[in-house]
Amino acid sequence: MQFKRNQVEEAILRTLGARDARAAELKLRLHRLLVVDRRLGRGKRTRDGAGDRYAFYSQEPPGSGVEVMFSGYEAFALLVAIMLLEHGIPQATVVSILQQVRGDLATAHARRLQMNRKALFNPPAVRATIKPGMIATDNTAPVFLAFVRLSGSEVDGKVREAITVCRGHAELVAFITKHSLPGLGATFFELVSLMWKLADNLEQTQPIKRGRAST
Repeated sequence: MQFKRNQVEEAILRTLGARDARAAELKLRLHRLLVVDRRLGRGKRTRDGAGDRYAFYSQEPPGSGVEVMFSGYEAFALLVAIMLLEHGIPQATVVSILQQVRGDLATAHARRLQMNRKALFNPPAVRATIKPGMIATDNTAPVFLAFVRLSGSEVDGKVREAITVCRGHAELVAFITKHSLPGLGATFFELVSLMWKLADNLEQTQPIKRGRAST
């Protein structure tokens, strides 16, 4: 399915429980993320098409006055971007991260939304998977966005360190073991609940028609 920008904004605000001044702040952040994605994406070259250059667009963004539609994944990527911003990561770096991981994250997003929801979020099944030292999650097939030693800046927007999408605890541990220097640690976010919450909220939105209503 494709969604208009008003639907994406509404679903993200609902997922984050944002209202009033908080909602206005997040709308501004979403606008800025889209602007930065256009700027950085147009400077990239890929072999597989324009969509691979962007974090939040499926194709070359059109000019002003043209309706832009977003996929469910692209709405989710914007939600993840807001989450990264609120953890203090610079805006251009956030966009670069999501451009880099788009293929893997989009695949994980699609596959998790195809899973049986009751089985995925079944508390007894989740408890059965828990082992000493594991990161606590609320689902049986966690997906982590993980990275170490980010050194990008607002100036060039480049991300020069290890970033990946990990499917499950074993992949996360392997990634941290390989890339994180002693005492430096890693940053990671578990995303499956957000995938489902946003998908639910997108289904509840309605597109706003452009222009004036006819009389």
